[in-house]
Amino acid sequence: MALTRENWPSRAVVQTSLAAQFALPPLPPPMQDWFAWCRSMGTQSLVLDEADWREGWRGELAGAGAVDVPGLLAEMEGYRFILDQEASTPEHLVWRDAVQTGEWQPHWVVLQNANGDPLIGDISQPEVPVLWDWHGSGSWSPQPLFPNLRTLMERIEIDAPVPSDDVPSKILFYTVHLTDLGLQPLQVLTALKTHSDYKHLAGASLLKLKHQLPLPLLVDNVSDAAKDYLVHRFEALGARVTVVERGLRTFAERTTGAAKGD
Repeated sequence: MALTRENWPSRAVVQTSLAAQFALPPLPPPMQDWFAWCRSMGTQSLVLDEADWREGWRGELAGAGAVDVPGLLAEMEGYRFILDQEASTPEHLVWRDAVQTGEWQPHWVVLQNANGDPLIGDISQPEVPVLWDWHGSGSWSPQPLFPNLRTLMERIEIDAPVPSDDVPSKILFYTVHLTDLGLQPLQVLTALKTHSDYKHLAGASLLKLKHQLPLPLLVDNVSDAAKDYLVHRFEALGARVTVVERGLRTFAERTTGAAKGD
């Protein structure tokens, strides 16, 4: 029986089919952090608003992303894995692997997409750099976006509607500050070099940060995984960090704040 609109395979069927036919190279550790982060996002609506992505267009992301390897394979449907509709049946899906034709690289995985434009992780690198490309151009030539996967998790935001009543929001925004460098300040400052806000500093400029505490590591970000990563990373070096959690204000709180000029 041929594939039709009525019997078109669901995502679960696609995922099972791809997992049975294909395998990925070993994944770097940050991919496990990505799976956990995607799991924590649940069904939230996510957006990425970056000047270097999609020419500054605000991108609403499709779903929450993969939470395991089979899901990661399914995210690549239409990118690496192309369904052969004529050869497929509802019971057996036939796929063309774009890696075999050189149209896709075996170390690229699709992390997310906005209107079909993919965010691509390079799993050949330990930190999993993030690339992006327009879809529909006939070939893939992804451009660098973030130096590592952690930065992507920090930059994605929840598209949270403003509450219309007095029910407090369950969405939390995290702000993390580095408040004390501890007994090994040079190690902590060196670790700061991996942070996107401080990677451009070196030498005397980096040392000056000792006198500029507290230093922001994360500001009003919804990523629980990014918050935990920063806390564990710097506390393991003996530094001290503080975390502030903020929820969306209720309507009554917003109107009171407006009356006070907040």
